[in-house]
Amino acid sequence: MPANLTSKPPDAPPGKPTENKFDPFRPDMPQIPGVGQGSRQAASGFSGMNTQLLLQIGGIAAAVVLFVGLIFWWFRGNPRGTSESASIETGAAEQTPLTPALPNPIPAIHEGPTVAATVEELSKPWASKKFTYINPLTQEHVAAMVIRLPSGGLWAFSLNGPFGRCELEFVSDLATLGSKYGYTASHPMVVNPCDNTVYDPLKVGALGGNTWVRGEIVQGSALRPPIAIDVKVRGRSIVADSIE
Repeated sequence: MPANLTSKPPDAPPGKPTENKFDPFRPDMPQIPGVGQGSRQAASGFSGMNTQLLLQIGGIAAAVVLFVGLIFWWFRGNPRGTSESASIETGAAEQTPLTPALPNPIPAIHEGPTVAATVEELSKPWASKKFTYINPLTQEHVAAMVIRLPSGGLWAFSLNGPFGRCELEFVSDLATLGSKYGYTASHPMVVNPCDNTVYDPLKVGALGGNTWVRGEIVQGSALRPPIAIDVKVRGRSIVADSIE
């Protein structure tokens, strides 16, 4: 035989199937008794078809859920929009929100004199008027009274009895002075109904030293005349500007 000729592999013996060559990128299918190569291919094709069908069904289901959600959202928001549109079309008035209750205002600080009365109110002798004096230093509210004296002067005093809690009274009925307080008078008096003390507006009493205060005690056990308030006429007003 010549040296340059290659030998040819012998042919497979007749009747013996040719073995498949090994493919490293394709794993061998397990050999299942009674299941041939054709059955395995059919099963593989059926499995791929099932997977594709499931994906299609899942996509359809997701689309249906999204569609139902959009419809629900639209129906939920639509009544509000319809109501607001109807309100605008019919010209319905909007309700004004309630204004929150504000706290009580802080009372104004009184720094000036207090107006006790007008000149017209006290134009006649023994005319009187009650008023509230506001102490500019302590802001205390003091019940008080101002009286026009027969001489033309004015006398103002605190109605709070000195060293007590009883409110003084101005009595112009002379008969009441005699029957209730047992004092005979020729003109109106200021009295303390708690201890029957009588103060004379036309007289002044000493507080000690060189201090004198109108309203001398003519009957009773009080310790001093009423607490005086200084008043002045300013224009047509009678104002109280200080208290002792």
